[in-house]
Order: sequence, then structure tokens, then C-alpha cells
Amino acid sequence: MEPPHSYLRDRSAVVIHHADYLNGRDDRALCSAELQDATAVPRVDATDAVCGDCAARLTAYHLQWWRAKALALSAELEALRAKHPELVEAPAAPAVEVPVPASEADRTEPPATVLDSARRELAGLLEQFEGAVPFYRLKNAMQDFSDRLSDDDRLRLAQEIGPDSSLIRWATAEVERRGLSVANNRVQKNEVMMWQEWLQESQPAPKPKRRFGRSR
Repeated sequence: MEPPHSYLRDRSAVVIHHADYLNGRDDRALCSAELQDATAVPRVDATDAVCGDCAARLTAYHLQWWRAKALALSAELEALRAKHPELVEAPAAPAVEVPVPASEADRTEPPATVLDSARRELAGLLEQFEGAVPFYRLKNAMQDFSDRLSDDDRLRLAQEIGPDSSLIRWATAEVERRGLSVANNRVQKNEVMMWQEWLQESQPAPKPKRRFGRSR
């Protein structure tokens, strides 16, 4: 809904004027210009020349029109309240808060650390899977994230993760912490192989058997 406009023009002039909305005069120009033989213009095209002084006064007209409209609506609302008091006394229904998913909430706040950025990258990847995440997808995503970092950020990330882990190990643990699993987990397999190798190396070497016989 917009304020209504009406236009008029002097027969001997090319410029089109707005009607005098402020004083309710349809036979006078809004800019107070003297029109000798004003005629109504039913339609204004984009190519028509509209009086600049009239256009400068449109703001005052629009404010007056909207104020009158607001006062009319307020009066109508008060009449409805008087006619239906039960609607006024009825308590308003409590607002229902819609929970925001954790991944979406994370995206609304800027990451505080480089590890937070990695956690956000991982959250975007996990949204694509249910139950299990392929190890190669997890490795590629973390590798792409690491490649986009500067040398300083890569150093800070290593410090945040800690000396006893790596980005892919952290990502694997983070996936499991969020209740998912990593399919064909190479990190876990490597840890098992390293543990088995350590066990084998820690076993004492068998002592050679000594043979006792008669000396000739």
C-alpha cells in the first residue's frame, strides 16, 4: 500500500505536476506553481518530465499520509479492544524457542582459534554422512583445510593439537566423540600395527640352547 498520487499539467506546458496533496486541492500544483488551464494526467510514463519542486515536497506529503493512516488504525484497534475485552485480557502465548543445531550455531560465531576453524570444517563434512564417514573423505577434507592455512596458522594448529597427535588423528577422535565412526580407519589400523610391532620388539630374544656332551 502506497500513498495515492495524482498528476496535472497546464495545456501549454510540458512539465507534469503533482496535485496539491497537502491542502487537498486537485486543481493546484504541489509546488504552488500557477497553472492557467490545468488538466488531469491519468498516467505518467518514465519518459515524462515531472516537476522537481513537486517531487521535493513529496516527503512531507508521505509523512502526513502515513501519520493519518496510523491514527486511523490505532482508533480502529481501540474500538476492537472495547468491543472484545476478552481478547485484551487473554494472556499471550509464551514464545517457543527453536533450538539451533550445534553445527549451525558454530557457523554463526567467528572461530576463536585455528582448531575451532578445523572443527567447523569437520562439522560441515559430517553433515553429509550418517553413521560412518569414509576415511579417505575425512583425510582429504583435513588435507584441504591444512593446505589453505598459512605457515603461522599451521604452526598454531600443531600447538593447539599437541605434540602427541596430528590433524588426522584429532579429526578421527573428534568424529568418534560426535557419535559417528570412521569407515576403513587407517589411523586405528596403524596404531594396532605399531602396538603389535612394539610387543614383538619388547619380547626377550630366545637364549640359544647349550649342548652338553663328553669331551673327546
